Amino acid sequence: MVHRIQRLRPAGWRQRRQTTPTEGAATEDKRRGRPKRHVTAQEHRRQEIHVQQLAEDAVVRTDKVEQRVQKLGTLLRASLSRIVQPLDFERLKEDLPALDLGTDAAPLPLPMWEEYAPKSRGLISRLLTRSVHRSKVDAEAEAEKAYASALERYRAEEAARQRRIDELQRTQRDTHTAETQRVLEHNGEIDAYRQRVLAGDRASVSDYFRRVFESVVDRSSFPRGRRFAYIPESKLLLIEWEVPTTDIIPREKEYRYNKATDSVGVHKWRSIGEVRDIYLNLLAQFALRAINTAFATDPTWLVESVVFNGVVPSDDGPGPCLISMSSSRRHFSRLRLNTLDDPLDLVEKQFGAEISAYPDELTGIAPLLPFDLADPDISPAASTRAPNLLSIPVEELHRLVERLLERMGYAAIRAERSGGGFIATRSTADGIEQRSVIRVRRTPGLLETSEVRGLQSAVRHERADAGLLLTTGGLDSQAYEYAHGRPLRLYDGHSLVALCLQHDLPARIEPTEETVLRSGEPAPQVPEQQRRGRGGPGRAKPVRGRIHTAPPSKTKAER
Repeated sequence: MVHRIQRLRPAGWRQRRQTTPTEGAATEDKRRGRPKRHVTAQEHRRQEIHVQQLAEDAVVRTDKVEQRVQKLGTLLRASLSRIVQPLDFERLKEDLPALDLGTDAAPLPLPMWEEYAPKSRGLISRLLTRSVHRSKVDAEAEAEKAYASALERYRAEEAARQRRIDELQRTQRDTHTAETQRVLEHNGEIDAYRQRVLAGDRASVSDYFRRVFESVVDRSSFPRGRRFAYIPESKLLLIEWEVPTTDIIPREKEYRYNKATDSVGVHKWRSIGEVRDIYLNLLAQFALRAINTAFATDPTWLVESVVFNGVVPSDDGPGPCLISMSSSRRHFSRLRLNTLDDPLDLVEKQFGAEISAYPDELTGIAPLLPFDLADPDISPAASTRAPNLLSIPVEELHRLVERLLERMGYAAIRAERSGGGFIATRSTADGIEQRSVIRVRRTPGLLETSEVRGLQSAVRHERADAGLLLTTGGLDSQAYEYAHGRPLRLYDGHSLVALCLQHDLPARIEPTEETVLRSGEPAPQVPEQQRRGRGGPGRAKPVRGRIHTAPPSKTKAER
């Protein structure tokens, strides 16, 4: 019967019935494959999170690099909020050993009469107790007796306290005599040091600024070498500052995630031009900060001009100089450093700073004033055989300068028409012939700025490349200010002696009474009669190459 029923069913039903076990197996396979697809989705999500983390790490690295660059660009502005104070000489002193007096440190309280005076009673109390109380006179006598006894005890106890204090002081003097003497000597040296600084002593003022700049702290990656030299004749301070190399500038500019390597790497590097611009801006900030600190911490206007030399440190001393600039106090006081946008443009245009064109290659420049020529520790020749540049004849002075120029590599010839100096030539390291005008001036005091102006005129007239001014005296701050941005090199008396000693030419400068009125270029002698005039003393004025005498001015009564 069953077989007959199956035969009556359609063939499609039988086919569907036969495939049912297969479809069931497929459904089972799908059910079993769900955990596998779930694992794949988790792995995909985990990979997305990993990529996102690496992308965020790239952004963080890029931000850190930019922050480093920004900090290097705000070095000057950040220093303005940390004001460096002048040196406090009193804080350099030491205190004497303290004496511990214990309970004897405070004096005993003095007895007061109000504490012993009899207290007054009211009218009713006096009327009711007149018969049982003593009289007022007896009460006051008893109070005075008690007060006198208290005063006697006070005097005895105070005298005993003073004896104990004296004994402690005597014991301390016997015990700490050496320490007390050392402290007193140290404080006396500080007082003498302050007097030398205020008097403008070369070595003392140089050491003063060394101590002041110890409070200027840079990043740990920056070098710490600094040297200072003060030239009292010119009121000039030379600062030699060790600066970092271009390695301080990060070469990386942007980080990105690399899908091929599944890592974070540098996507963009800084160009060498951008690295140089950031580094030179940093050098300009170093110079402006140092000059600002020097003027701000000057105790009594000892400094009128500052020369800054930024050098790269090396194993055998200062390396190449990468920036050199100078500024006078008057010129620098016009600046507003807190609103300064481009320090590099400022030092180049307003101060004529000499800056290396290739700092990444450590290509040095010639500093405006090398430290070796201003070193306060340089001592001139002690032998009296060394020529005194202030007293030797002018011709001998010129011959010495001529020998000096030859040892410096110049081929010098006399040029009387150029102001009694020299026209010198020498070849540079690049093989270029450099032509210079050199003038020598002998004076025991400050040289006038007109001499520097005359040197610049001679440089233009001779079509020279540079000008050198050698003087036995000092140079005014306006002379250095005029030389800003011009191809001029100024050497005062101390630098001239140091230059001679460097080239094995003994020399010294010792002012004498005879040399005070002597100069390197003697003025033309004018007869006394012509100078005074025939009509008596008056004002001499040149007219057509001759000197005439103007009549003396009339008094008010004569007019």
